[in-house]
Amino acid sequence: MLVRRATRRDDGAIWRIMEPIIRAGETYPLASDMSKADALNYWYGPEDEIFVVKEGDEALGTYHLRPNCAGGGSHIGTLVT
Repeated sequence: MLVRRATRRDDGAIWRIMEPIIRAGETYPLASDMSKADALNYWYGPEDEIFVVKEGDEALGTYHLRPNCAGGGSHIGTLVT
């Protein structure tokens, strides 16, 4: 198993992981009809660090690290899997 920073070449694999979660509408406060482009733009936020977990050529998971809040709390991260 390999964990590495994601690149935009991982978009297809990340979308295959994200789409069923978004469509179910149970865990993220995102519109269940969100487009692929909008979902990936959300995932690749400007301050985010994006990672993908792979086994061989298959992506098993993805996560991103982003500031929890601005200003004095910006050093606190949020892990989203």
